[in-house]
Amino acid sequence: MKLNQSATDLVNTLKALAPIVTNALKSGQLFNPRCELTDADPDILCEYDVEIPMSEGFSLTANIYRSEQAAEQNAPVPVVMCAHPYDNHITPALGKTPLGGAPQQYRLIPQVGTPKFSKLTSWESPDPNFWVPAGYAVVNVNLPGYANSGGHPSVFSEHQGKCYYEAIEWVAQQPWCTGKVGLNGVSFLAITQYHVAACQAYGGPPPSLCCISPWEGLTDPYHDTFTRSGLTELGFPAFWWATEVKTAINGTLADFVEAEGAIPTNFVDKHPFYDDFWQEKAAKLDEITVPMLVCGSFSDHGLHTMGSFRAFMKARSPHKWLYTHRTGKWDAFYSPEVQELTRRFMDCFLKGETSNGFLDKPPVRLEVRTSRNEIHAVRDENEWPLARTDYQTLYLTDQSSLSPNLPAAASEMTYSATQGQVTFRYMFAEDTELTGYMKLRLWVEARPGRNPRDSPDDMGIFVAINKRDRQQQSVPFYGSVGNQQDMVTRGWGRAARRELDSIKSTEWNPVLKAARDEKLKPGEIVPLEIALYPSSTFFAAGEAIELIVSAQAIIPSPPYLKDVSFNRGIQVIHLGGDCDSHLLIPQVAVG
Repeated sequence: MKLNQSATDLVNTLKALAPIVTNALKSGQLFNPRCELTDADPDILCEYDVEIPMSEGFSLTANIYRSEQAAEQNAPVPVVMCAHPYDNHITPALGKTPLGGAPQQYRLIPQVGTPKFSKLTSWESPDPNFWVPAGYAVVNVNLPGYANSGGHPSVFSEHQGKCYYEAIEWVAQQPWCTGKVGLNGVSFLAITQYHVAACQAYGGPPPSLCCISPWEGLTDPYHDTFTRSGLTELGFPAFWWATEVKTAINGTLADFVEAEGAIPTNFVDKHPFYDDFWQEKAAKLDEITVPMLVCGSFSDHGLHTMGSFRAFMKARSPHKWLYTHRTGKWDAFYSPEVQELTRRFMDCFLKGETSNGFLDKPPVRLEVRTSRNEIHAVRDENEWPLARTDYQTLYLTDQSSLSPNLPAAASEMTYSATQGQVTFRYMFAEDTELTGYMKLRLWVEARPGRNPRDSPDDMGIFVAINKRDRQQQSVPFYGSVGNQQDMVTRGWGRAARRELDSIKSTEWNPVLKAARDEKLKPGEIVPLEIALYPSSTFFAAGEAIELIVSAQAIIPSPPYLKDVSFNRGIQVIHLGGDCDSHLLIPQVAVG
């Protein structure tokens, strides 16, 4: 690796880590992690480092948790399984966590609520204390090349899906297993579920895989995280690589680079456009047919939100359900409500309890929020996005307002490309629910600043939707990685990457083609379509929606950090006349 690249990686890692560590110190969370640990159930039989042979000649290692009573009676049980790169040895029970307490993430990452799980539970994995007494075994697998598993390390790869497939089939053949396996887990433990359920190496899911329950997992790393709407994400890959992945590699850094061509912090440098490298890492969602209970969070706009909803929409599973919420991902995942819901799902498809009511459950559990801590409604829906959505167009005006009417006269609004922003508001005359996807169309132009020779040829844009109450005060919401000052939704845009994928895009959700750069010419005015992430929010009469357009991050949300180093000069938004700059909002009638 070149020295200058190493220095850049170090700087980005420090930028990503510094705010997280500082907050953890100030809050006291570094020494008092925000979670509650429970002792292991005495009936749980723990088998560590069980080797699972792979067809390529190496073995994966798994921790297997079973009921001692069931083992003594030779009573087979179904299995809840997970696979990840995070080293399944890092549990309080094995003394591998800091100070013998919770996994390090609960000391670093701000939490919403207080997740509760047993000392047998590794990062983001199913809790044996819940599943074993419920009549299951838990199998926690290290993916190839991580911890003490053999093979080469990779991320988001088809090879991981292949090995996961073989591990599932090996588990299903064990005498203590009924032959039925379900998958469960958060984040990367959700991502691996998508890949194995549409396993490319074997042309489909493992025969013994009966269902999956992916909890908040991205499905297209390029679009969901690494280059959000054309803006390279510098912070999260650096944070994730340094704190969770690099330290778990079984071998050397060179082993990872040999497999992937680069480390995650350099993926975009090596592959700036949506090429074969990235397409292979995107889950083949339309090939998933197994029953699925997926969590789509409105509070993880920085990482998993878009991919989770995409998974629900694209999967061809005859039986699929979507659970939405807007709180902390870990607190929700380990909550009694979600654990019980997931158990009923597993009971239905792993134990054959088809009369337990799950099959009759409506497909979507929708949570509508009024504010950070106030839930307006929780109700069942039959689809996502909602079929009765009434998309309304609000046009941007030079009066800093949003209007149902397109201004007849052309005008413009300008702001600094390094630190400026503009806002637009619209007050609702009656109670209004906005549920689904918003889209922003901007007609933009890049102009030189004080130095006319420094002519900008690109624009990086940040967008957020804020809610204002009747006193015009901002209303906060929960966001990604414990952010407690998030807004309704957010999005990003880059003028040079404005070309849309005509097949994947819809009127309400533009998807970038990401095949090339189209630099701006001096004086050129172009339309830029910006996708805003799914949300569900209630506005009372007299409350307002506020659109914020900025050249820099609007809502600080460490460790996320976008690269807009190319921003310079003046950013211009053209309004009215032939330039129909507007916000599309998803209005839903209820009642």
